[in-house]
Amino acid sequence: MNTFILHSQSLTLAQRLATELQGELEERQSHFRIHTILSADLEQLRELYGVDINLLSKTFNYSEVALMVSDMDSTLIINETINEIASPDIASKVSSITEQAMHGNLDFTSSFKSKISLLKGTKSETLEQVYNEQLNLSKGALELINFFKQIDVKMAVISGGLSYFAERLKDQLGLDSYRASNIEIVDNCLTGNVIGKVIDADAKAQYIHELCAQYGLEKNQVVAIGDGANDLEMMKIAGLSVAYRAKPLLQKNCDVVINYGGLDAIIDFF
Repeated sequence: MNTFILHSQSLTLAQRLATELQGELEERQSHFRIHTILSADLEQLRELYGVDINLLSKTFNYSEVALMVSDMDSTLIINETINEIASPDIASKVSSITEQAMHGNLDFTSSFKSKISLLKGTKSETLEQVYNEQLNLSKGALELINFFKQIDVKMAVISGGLSYFAERLKDQLGLDSYRASNIEIVDNCLTGNVIGKVIDADAKAQYIHELCAQYGLEKNQVVAIGDGANDLEMMKIAGLSVAYRAKPLLQKNCDVVINYGGLDAIIDFF
């Protein structure tokens, strides 16, 4: 028996889907579940109905989740922070590098270093200005975080982007830890240099290993959320992988796909 989650409160839509899947409809507070012996092409159904539909895993134990690790840019927040701090004359070049890297067409570390070198001379106060004036949480992010706090799930933000933003976001949201890339700032200006290791796909996976060791957890107790190629390796080791408004490469390699709703759709699994 398969259980499909329809992340919608539309009864009409739920009834249509239940009929198509020849299943039994179960109404929940924020969503519908359809129990059926049939399988389905989820990608096709999502496009057809313009709604998020996912399969409830038979092997993953949702009640044992103890850690959520989320990417930052375009996942926990709607922004690509490095794009935001780029001045107008280099903005399109920086955005183009970001987009190609997210699709997996460029090596992440070298593309990150290229972007930072383009930012040489940028005033450090620009980072604070972007955080205070332009940073916006993704839809449903606060609801998801508050839900996980209620059930005592540890939370971390991991980013290939800048630690300045990840640390502030961690403090603002009351998350447990963060890790991100560091850049050099001298005399209140970005030098264009990177300090230490860039947080690439392997480093993100390694962070999950470290957190599991720190908290005494198994990998199957971890929910990982991301949107781009740099999140691929951590998705492979997490118990539940979530592609949020993600690039096609990631959607094809994740357990859960959210393209239409907010991050709070993840709560439907619990």
